[in-house]
Amino acid sequence: AKMDQLVSILEMTLSPDQKQLDEASNFISDISERNYSWLLQALLSILSNQTLLASIRQQAGLQMKNLLNRNSFWSSLDKSSKGFIEKGLLDTLGCEQWRPSTAALCIQTLAVTELPTNEWPDLLQVLVENIISQTKPDSVIGASIETIGYICSAVQHPCIEESINQILTAIMFC
Repeated sequence: AKMDQLVSILEMTLSPDQKQLDEASNFISDISERNYSWLLQALLSILSNQTLLASIRQQAGLQMKNLLNRNSFWSSLDKSSKGFIEKGLLDTLGCEQWRPSTAALCIQTLAVTELPTNEWPDLLQVLVENIISQTKPDSVIGASIETIGYICSAVQHPCIEESINQILTAIMFC
């Protein structure tokens, strides 16, 4: 029932009615305070569920991005919860029919804090492999290029320079 309730709340975030917007915002805020990990996983599940309306999935991604910006919350998560979210976001690349990709924006948000501290060491490598792999669909390749672009524009750190040859090779491969 909680998941259905969250889908309804996401529908409310699209409402022109300020009362509904406030109610949705308060609901998400309350849950994020009480159960941040569950909320992230639930939003990820909605974002990657291709049977739901695109507008609801997109809202799930945007709400997730907002939650990931709350650094103190993210840093309090255990390693397996972080890994689940990171892998889930990477797996979601290419299944959105809209731009900008909200999964890519979520990955960028995490990359800003995770790459400089080496907490997501294989991120760029996975994205590059998505691009040069002969087996990935075009949608995954496109979303991976988009994600690398966001990361390069947002992360000012030597780790980007260290990976630049890998990144350029992947982009030339296209």
